[in-house]
Amino acid sequence: MSTPPGNFEGKYEVIGKIREGGMGAIYMVRHRLLDEIRIIKVMRPEVAESADQRKRFLREAQTATRLKHSNIVGFYDFFVDDEGTAYMVMEYIDGINLRDTIRNCGRLPIPLALLLAKQSLSALDYLHRKGIVHRDISPDNIMMLQEEDGTLHAKLIDLGIAKLARAEEQEQLTAADEFIGKLRYSSPEQLTKKASSSGIDGRSDLFSFAVVLYEATTGVCPYAGGSLQEILTARLHKPPIAFGISDPVRRVPEALRTIILKALEKDPVDRWQTAMEF
Repeated sequence: MSTPPGNFEGKYEVIGKIREGGMGAIYMVRHRLLDEIRIIKVMRPEVAESADQRKRFLREAQTATRLKHSNIVGFYDFFVDDEGTAYMVMEYIDGINLRDTIRNCGRLPIPLALLLAKQSLSALDYLHRKGIVHRDISPDNIMMLQEEDGTLHAKLIDLGIAKLARAEEQEQLTAADEFIGKLRYSSPEQLTKKASSSGIDGRSDLFSFAVVLYEATTGVCPYAGGSLQEILTARLHKPPIAFGISDPVRRVPEALRTIILKALEKDPVDRWQTAMEF
């Protein structure tokens, strides 16, 4: 999809394409009447022909319409044109994702990490109470933006593989054992259970967020490994890297270390059970 479809040109001015992925393309646009920057996600025509992929895209839109939280990306509109192309209109976040922040600046100051953690966990608590598991918590999907008063604000983005946790709403939208999240931040149960398994619940998101928080506070991923097999072995059979190695000068307070390590327990029963507990 090298050029944007013309069907939304009447309402939106296309500023440029942000990126293109497996599901389609994402464009930055300006609402002509409101003079407001927004994001439009467009389903690829070839994807639209796949019943499973269309179902996933529609599910993402239906999920997003129910979400109203200050720490979750805003959703404005969803429509399908006469040719069957689907469009999702979302909030434009003028900020930087946590991955690029850590990559460019290194580990975060502890007070900032705690602020972002509190906001992110508030968003996860909201999702989980609605029966939704994000399934792709990673630094890429946590945006940081600065408010007018100078304070920083975190927002969860990309609900593309979010999954309704309630059994009656689950659908087999991926191959049985396919892992569709990011391996680096996946929970042990994401690596060992089927994609539709009821064993993958909100506690999986908490594990993934603990990996993010460990990395944000130390600059180091808690699980080593350069190859797929090494990553799998470390995640399933080895403990996280000791803080004594990743944080020898003890920047991370002992209480925070304990909190993070509890969230990184391999058995979900041994972790924090809710985002509010975390």
